[in-house]
Amino acid sequence: MPPKIDKEPIKYYSHHLDPSMKWLSRPEEKCEGKYYVEKVTLLVNWFRFNTNIYDREYYEYFVDMYKEKKYMDKRTKSFKTKQMPYPIPERSEAFWKHLRFEQQKNPFQIEDYVFDEKETVYSIHKTPNGMSSEIPDPQNRDIKLVLKMHYKCKFNLYFSREDPTRDEEANRSCKFLKNVMTQKVRCAPHVANEIGFQLAKNFIYDGNSILRVPESFHDPDRFEHSLEIAPRIESWFGIYIAVKELFDGDPVLNFAIIDKLFYNAPQMSLLDYLLLIVDPQSHNDEVRRNHKEQLKSGNLTIKPAMFQRIDQLLANLKLKAASVWNPKRSEFAERHLTFIRLSNYNSHEEMIPVPRGRDRNAPIDRVPLFQIYEKNRKYIEFPRLPLVVCKSGNNEYSVPMEFLEVYEKPQRYKNRIDFAMQDKFVNAATRDPHIYKKEAIEMLKDLDFSSGSLNFVERFGFSTDLKMIECVGKVLKEPSLVNKDNQKISMTPVVRGFQEKALNVVPEKELCCAIFVLREDKGEPCLEEEDVARFYKTLIDGCEFRSIRIGKHQNSQVRSLLQDPESGKYGFYKNVQLTAGVINFKACANDAKAMFERLADKNNKILLFIVFSKRRWNFYGFVKHFCDVELGVASQHVTAHTAKKALQDMSSHKPRIFYQIALKINGKLGGVNQELDWSENAEMTVEEKEKRKNMPLRMYVGIDVTHPTNGSGIDYSIAAIVASMNPGGTVYRNMIVTQEENRPGERPVAHGRERTDILEGKFVKLLRIFAENNENRIPSHIVVYRDGVSDSEMLRVSHDELRSLKAEVERFLKERGKNEQIPEYTFIVLQKRHKTRLFRKIENERPKDEEAAKRWDEELKASQNTGFVNPTSGTTVDRTIVSKYKFDFFLSSHHGALGTSRPGYYTVMHDDKKMTKDELYKMTYELSFLSARCRKPISQPTPVHYAHLSCEKAKELYRCFKNDGFAHFPRQARREDIEQYLQTNIQYPGMSFA
Repeated sequence: MPPKIDKEPIKYYSHHLDPSMKWLSRPEEKCEGKYYVEKVTLLVNWFRFNTNIYDREYYEYFVDMYKEKKYMDKRTKSFKTKQMPYPIPERSEAFWKHLRFEQQKNPFQIEDYVFDEKETVYSIHKTPNGMSSEIPDPQNRDIKLVLKMHYKCKFNLYFSREDPTRDEEANRSCKFLKNVMTQKVRCAPHVANEIGFQLAKNFIYDGNSILRVPESFHDPDRFEHSLEIAPRIESWFGIYIAVKELFDGDPVLNFAIIDKLFYNAPQMSLLDYLLLIVDPQSHNDEVRRNHKEQLKSGNLTIKPAMFQRIDQLLANLKLKAASVWNPKRSEFAERHLTFIRLSNYNSHEEMIPVPRGRDRNAPIDRVPLFQIYEKNRKYIEFPRLPLVVCKSGNNEYSVPMEFLEVYEKPQRYKNRIDFAMQDKFVNAATRDPHIYKKEAIEMLKDLDFSSGSLNFVERFGFSTDLKMIECVGKVLKEPSLVNKDNQKISMTPVVRGFQEKALNVVPEKELCCAIFVLREDKGEPCLEEEDVARFYKTLIDGCEFRSIRIGKHQNSQVRSLLQDPESGKYGFYKNVQLTAGVINFKACANDAKAMFERLADKNNKILLFIVFSKRRWNFYGFVKHFCDVELGVASQHVTAHTAKKALQDMSSHKPRIFYQIALKINGKLGGVNQELDWSENAEMTVEEKEKRKNMPLRMYVGIDVTHPTNGSGIDYSIAAIVASMNPGGTVYRNMIVTQEENRPGERPVAHGRERTDILEGKFVKLLRIFAENNENRIPSHIVVYRDGVSDSEMLRVSHDELRSLKAEVERFLKERGKNEQIPEYTFIVLQKRHKTRLFRKIENERPKDEEAAKRWDEELKASQNTGFVNPTSGTTVDRTIVSKYKFDFFLSSHHGALGTSRPGYYTVMHDDKKMTKDELYKMTYELSFLSARCRKPISQPTPVHYAHLSCEKAKELYRCFKNDGFAHFPRQARREDIEQYLQTNIQYPGMSFA
């Protein structure tokens, strides 16, 4: 009997969409020229199909593969059979083996079939009776390999998200198309298929991407030429494949360059790989052999201090071993394993339960693991090395390190990367626009999708023209930013940086700083005292340059430094040991706070903690929690690396880093760095003051959610909401919330959806603060920017969160008991992690204007005479590559000075205000200029940028809660306890996330 096709679906949260919640249509009015300065020609990395792919029918099949074993039943003395399903990693090779076997009996083209490597097959032919194939196992005549393919249905392609009820069709079409486009790389080749073997050797498929396997993976002598991020961890280059729709409804393919991290340890023992991690010099064979001899003799060992680093780098690494002792069955077996951690025991210390006989009640002896191996003639040469704890399925094993081999196929590195790895990865993945464009086309040509052997793409009708689509963009005018005197700030061309150094609003109180320099146990402070003094003096000069109020002192090096009025000692803690974790820092911080409270003029000063540590100490979360949450004191954390780089730059008279830190400090202390249209604190007439009191108020809201991933160190989804507190949209407050606990890589299990609960009970608090800061007035317009929502979840999330937002406002209005106007709402979703890239085409003719001609020359030189550069700041695209049924647009708000810039992709989901397209583009662009962290436009609107920063900071605090908070908690921590741990103290003077 064939297996049942319609399997019981996995039950996820299913939300009933409100019929009135539809995609918001694009306004029909034309854009007005007064909002823009020029039109530009752009290329986008989208590619058209050569034929109309909607005209064809395709067929889907369910495939069942298993091994059928014949055996003698000892009880009945008769032969029986049992079925053993194929593990998923083995299914691909088995499927193509069956197809080639059937091809010999009834000739057909292999390229007529595409397999998803699980249980679904697609074909261009309809075979109602499916296919049945049986192959004898060449290794065992009692086993035969069976494939049964059953016809399921026919289907046409459908990619539109216009009708949410057809999302399943769109999901299937996307999955099918990506399977076809990648099948050439995923196909398990025949022995005689040279093209197939070259593809399998040189390319690998991973998550909708095809990546090139570098020469270093096959030839150790080439490793010096690899893009190494950490010991034997490399950055590999590839192409990401996605399906998009043009404004006319035609589907296109989005081919984008992608870089991912992979282990590079083929045919290597785990011991050799560990030696490379501990000592990079071990890449030399002689050095490695010498290390092994020392390990055997006990003169060398892997120190426990390295365990955490090794566990981080090797987590989930695939291994294999020919001899693994299985205590449950008391036998050795061959296993494919996954690395969990290094054990605290070696083979002499690990005691294994061994029964004295086969009787179920036989007494149990505990025997060292090495004795079991020796008894079976498997001698352990490195008995003092720690065992490796691995898993296979649900079982865990402790295996001697020397018996483990790294799995020979390429493996993704999916664990958390530290700051040093991150820096190297960014440098490896950074490409200028013309290089990006060139390498993308070259990679597509190398893959040769549509010709030669294994041409699945051509057989299924998905050949593409390797020519990027052209579209038109419009460059918005620069916004009207003003300084503290209400005068317009002039901007640099192209980059649109602010040519104004002083900040608009600084704290009324004088800055008062305490300095903390951390050091490890038995180590030196992270910075020498002389460097700390130089850094502090230059930072104070930078703050004064930015117009922040600085104290006066005859010694310029101690200006604004906290000084005890009783003892005369300064608040300079130059040797804060980490021996007792955070206890020493807390003691010093409390001492500084008490010292500040003793000041006679403390009401005229504002306290700031400056903390120096090393990045790898992971101390950031502890510092921020104690300062921001427990004490409510603003703090500036500076790594030793940043401090040294800043001092090095100062030797060349480049104070940029100090000026940037001064910007962040002002935001944390409650200041405002720049404002749009008019300054709230500038002098004005009585008439102007009255006029502003009657102006409608707008609140800007940013929402972001971060989910657990492998190596992230969190097991709750953490969400953040930030909201502006003043008419100018420059001062924000935030709230943090945790969702249900879930495993890394999964969404919250109780809901199964992206939607957050952060508005419920939280947004009312932000509305109260808004009213307190605006003479008890409420906003008449609330603009929400929501980050991190996929296409398939966009309608549902925006509907749920908008409804929740309205309920919060209604609750707030009832609480006030006044007859007030209900605010209007605008809800916009921002997607940052898409793979669309825009390339601006430089005009062919050199401009006649001298300044424009100079920029033209510089851009042409930067493009290496290819004529392609990043879009100008303010470039908007709302034609050709946008949707015909919803209101979406692309906006490159920042100037891409490094690599190929990524535009923001915005979808307007709701708009009571009936804003025009121009007004929405202008508002979104202007908000990118208001970040407290820099003096130029950023890549996204400030509210959603602040929400992202709040999420990232909350993650660091939560990791500390897991490491320190759980241990000192009087009972099992609940969600509410964790949320309380993450909330900023209400006494905090400004924006803690700045």
